[in-house]
Amino acid sequence: MKKTAVIVMVIFAFLISACGQKPYYKTKAGKKKQKYYNDIQYGGKRASEMQRP
Repeated sequence: MKKTAVIVMVIFAFLISACGQKPYYKTKAGKKKQKYYNDIQYGGKRASEMQRP
């Protein structure tokens, strides 16, 4: 009985942690914004040449 309870709790904890919120940089908008700023800083493009996200 105790083993079953422990297994259920471990599975429950795993599911709760997997369904949490994503950090902003892993979202679609965050990736787009990060690409924009990296292109400006490292890509040699000016902000006026690019479309802002």
